[in-house]
Amino acid sequence: MTVAGSGGSGDALAKLRIRRDEPSRGGGWLGGFLRLLVTLVILALLGIGGWIFRSSPGMLADADRLMESVRSKPEVRVVLASVEEGRSADATVVATGYLQSRQQARIGARATGRIREVLVEEGVRVATNDVLAILEHADLDAALAAAQASSARCSSELQEQDVLIRRTKRDLERAEKLLAGRTMTQAEFDTEQFEFDAAVARRESLQAALQLAEARVQEAVQLRENMFVRAPFAGTVISKDAELGESIMPGGMGEASGRGSVVTIADLEHLEVDCDVKEDFISRVAQGQVAEVAVDAVPGRRYRGVVRKVIPMGDRARATVKVRVAIEDADEKLFPEMSSTVYFLPPDEVVGAEKPTEEERGRRIFCPNDALQVAGSEVWVWVVGAEDRLKRVVVQVGEKKEGRTEIVSGLVGGERLVAGGSADYRDGLVVKVQQ
Repeated sequence: MTVAGSGGSGDALAKLRIRRDEPSRGGGWLGGFLRLLVTLVILALLGIGGWIFRSSPGMLADADRLMESVRSKPEVRVVLASVEEGRSADATVVATGYLQSRQQARIGARATGRIREVLVEEGVRVATNDVLAILEHADLDAALAAAQASSARCSSELQEQDVLIRRTKRDLERAEKLLAGRTMTQAEFDTEQFEFDAAVARRESLQAALQLAEARVQEAVQLRENMFVRAPFAGTVISKDAELGESIMPGGMGEASGRGSVVTIADLEHLEVDCDVKEDFISRVAQGQVAEVAVDAVPGRRYRGVVRKVIPMGDRARATVKVRVAIEDADEKLFPEMSSTVYFLPPDEVVGAEKPTEEERGRRIFCPNDALQVAGSEVWVWVVGAEDRLKRVVVQVGEKKEGRTEIVSGLVGGERLVAGGSADYRDGLVVKVQQ
């Protein structure tokens, strides 16, 4: 290849051009065919998809569920439609709370030590002063033995001194006779007198030493007794808080400072409900008032209750007053911290009037007032059904009581109802239930 000079090279480069205005040669029919082929494929896919959706209606529902799963759900607060039977339906006030024992205590040792033996387990009934656990106390046993030996020695010395006093007293009596007969000098008599007085004074010293030794024995006995953890009242062990070999310290809070208690015991025969009553209705509750107690863990059973105490202190933040209701017929099915509902019953209007039976009173359904929606003469509720979907249910209401209304028709009891309403609610809407 012949290379021209620099001037010829520059002319060749200047002649190079990209011709954009000329149509491309060849390949035009192939491009059109490809575009037609892609269009036919897209139309075929759309047709197949439409046929599948028409032949499988469930796919549309699945698609709707998929869209609902990614769509934000309104959060709702749920209340229950309650079923009330017997006198509970006549309650003037209804309050919720938790069972607690009238006497319940975490039992620990009165001194620091390490557990040698735990004598009880959960569920065991104990009597007053029963031994629950024993701490190691070998050193206290030795100290008690030493104190008892010291007390015994002081007692022996005191007895020995009594013998000495009797001897010196007889010597003094003989000296008095000899001095009267002038056969003993005054100096010799004084010596006998001083020995007797010294013996009496020595006895008083030994008597004080014996009292001190006996006090030390009592102290050693008490220190040893502190190593025995005893039940302060009769009850049932509901919690075992420490195990063999763990350290116990009065006021301890855990492993770092030592356990504070060995067991927790409660008097399960005297249970009561600790509940909160709204300030607006506390005037309807009085000490000694009869009540019925429903425990969630024991469905179908109502317990007799009586208001034991109305605590004279309100809760400003919650606008409630604490009330304690004693259960008169507690059984083995009840335990502390169980959720309970208290129905405060009205007093009988006529003393001695015949009371209707439970069958005559019937089964009644009540709904919280904030779950009712009213538009004109129509009343309805939003029921949260399966998969947390809303369903609009028209109800017929009856008697209104404190915070709740009787439902005559429309509900069967136990339904989950939305508290409060919204114009955006509709049948089938999926919601998120507040926990």
